[in-house]
Amino acid sequence: MAKKIVSTLDKAAGKICGAMQWLCVVILFGMMLLGTGDVLGRYLLNKPITGTYETFGFLLPALVLLGLGYTQAARAHVRIELVITRMPPRLRNAVGIFTTVIALGIACLIFWQGLGLSIKYWHLGKMIDTIHLPIYIPQLVVPIGALALSFVLLVQLLEYITGQAQRS
Repeated sequence: MAKKIVSTLDKAAGKICGAMQWLCVVILFGMMLLGTGDVLGRYLLNKPITGTYETFGFLLPALVLLGLGYTQAARAHVRIELVITRMPPRLRNAVGIFTTVIALGIACLIFWQGLGLSIKYWHLGKMIDTIHLPIYIPQLVVPIGALALSFVLLVQLLEYITGQAQRS
């Protein structure tokens, strides 16, 4: 029963991370178009696109933060396996549980603090002046990305506990 629940949660995490991956693709494509338009406007027409720098300033972190969950689900974060691969399976599983709990705690802390900061900016009504955008909107990618990462880490923790962890 527990394995079925973990499997269902893993599929849900995959769908969420897949959606975020496509959102990152759209953001990256938009950044490419905006950057190209700004360079062409600046050097050919002597008229750059206003707010490009500020827009890049929140889209680039959005790419990183929204991609964290997908990267963790794909187990593509940097890992040092020199010692881990030589451990017995039970110890390797225990280390996996320990490191996943630590990472989950950090991701939850980032979610909590990011959400608190977003709410603070919302109440203050701060704006990004050049593009007339409330600052809490781009700030929301911090808790959204951390929440997705937390969900993936929770599923991976459950996989370790139930013995379903992927060996990679």
